[in-house]
Amino acid sequence: MATPEEPARSRVRPAVALAVCAALWFVPTFGQPLTGPIADALRTLHLVSDGTDADAAWFIATLVLRWTAAALLLLFVLAVERRPLSSLGLARPRGKHLLLAASLALPVMMTGIAVQALLTGGRPDETTQTSQIVESLDLPQLAHLIVNAAIVEELFFRGMLIERTAELTGSTAVAVTVSFTLFVASHVPGSGWVSALTVVAAGTVLSTGLYAVTRNLYPCIAAHTVGNAPLLLSA
Repeated sequence: MATPEEPARSRVRPAVALAVCAALWFVPTFGQPLTGPIADALRTLHLVSDGTDADAAWFIATLVLRWTAAALLLLFVLAVERRPLSSLGLARPRGKHLLLAASLALPVMMTGIAVQALLTGGRPDETTQTSQIVESLDLPQLAHLIVNAAIVEELFFRGMLIERTAELTGSTAVAVTVSFTLFVASHVPGSGWVSALTVVAAGTVLSTGLYAVTRNLYPCIAAHTVGNAPLLLSA
């Protein structure tokens, strides 16, 4: 028979994991003083050309910090939690799930863009931080952004957040709702309310839905990648 302390103990591990997840998500924010040295190092390694725009170089350095945060999250799961990466949904996916994700991504994103256009009169806000960043990047840099966003954001907001919140609350529905809300809200500062509640929300519905159904991160990564692919047209 379970003691009263056992349910409480069972909630400690996912609570700690969520706290670590939140802390690591802000590594790129608190690591901003490192972006200058990182950009210089990337130039030395010829991974960033000397003629790269200063804003673009800063953003690429920020992406490096995001990769670092993701690597630390994986290390935490393996070395501290002592759990397999499948506990984050990183397991062999089914082909039909990948196909479903890829086929739905563009229609869902185009629907979000259409709703945004209706709300803005077809005039996208080019003053947002996201718009300015995208305009400063060339084609390879945009491709890097798309891959980074698809892997890092899905790892944090779908794999870790949904799985550990479901363990903490005992409810997948609550976990999916928390993931959706926090992900959309995280895009408001950079993209603005209209874009966050249309384009971002549409893609987030797809990603959270896919994860709830498959409990596998790869279809979500595929959908995120295909959904953001039109950004390449702005290069």
